Amino acid sequence: MALLEEHGDEGRVVAGATAVTILLRRGLIYPSALISIGGLPGLSEISSADGGLNVGALVTHRAVELSPVVNQLAPALAETFGTVANVRIRHAATVGGVLAEADYASDPPAAFLALDAIVQALGPRGTRAIPIAEFFRGFYETALASNEIVTGIRVPLPAAGTHAAYEKFVTRSSEDRPCVGVFAALRVAPDGETCADLRVAVGAAAETPQRFPDVETRVHGQILSDALIRSVADAYAERIDTLSDMRGSAWYRTEMVRVWVRRAIEHALSRSRTVNL
Repeated sequence: MALLEEHGDEGRVVAGATAVTILLRRGLIYPSALISIGGLPGLSEISSADGGLNVGALVTHRAVELSPVVNQLAPALAETFGTVANVRIRHAATVGGVLAEADYASDPPAAFLALDAIVQALGPRGTRAIPIAEFFRGFYETALASNEIVTGIRVPLPAAGTHAAYEKFVTRSSEDRPCVGVFAALRVAPDGETCADLRVAVGAAAETPQRFPDVETRVHGQILSDALIRSVADAYAERIDTLSDMRGSAWYRTEMVRVWVRRAIEHALSRSRTVNL
């Protein structure tokens, strides 16, 4: 905290340094100091307690992907981390890093948003819990103060019977960042057809991951027909202010949101009969 206050905007916190290295090489940032938190104790653990998963900021993507705890309690979250880049990157990139960087073209933020995760931050005034829906504010912008760091994230476990899937659509190569990424979590009623709960978050399509609770609740208590699922996909496509980049135009992204929201919900629905979340 003292080093961050000393260097101000000229200081950059690093852990795995995968993002900072790219920015440095491209000449996009010119920090006077790199402040490594890699040696701090207590930030490299994954645990479950009180109905939630606790993931430390220094936990690598690979560790989340392979964690027995995560795979047992939230396998779709482990799968999401397993889609990031390649195994070499996943061995270095950290959970805290992907949150604090706030790169729109990342995979995990959509999963965390759909699961109502809570970011844990630390600053001179102590700890702070930031709901993930309030954490991402824009391109590379978060709710973190300049003298705060991410120490971890807590993921509340959804109700029993919830099943989830992450659909990642890439346009250039299998290791590329997503053009669109959709995480859908679904709980069906005992009849196997009626929606009891639905959560959908779309990443990489706009400045921040997008979720529309009013669209989700609109389908509660209804039969999950093809028409109903398509209506949710259409609503997300119409409401997201998509962006253009090298992976696709805004128009193209809108159409892909329409496709991949539908597929993610259908995937989660198919899993409701076979696997746990």
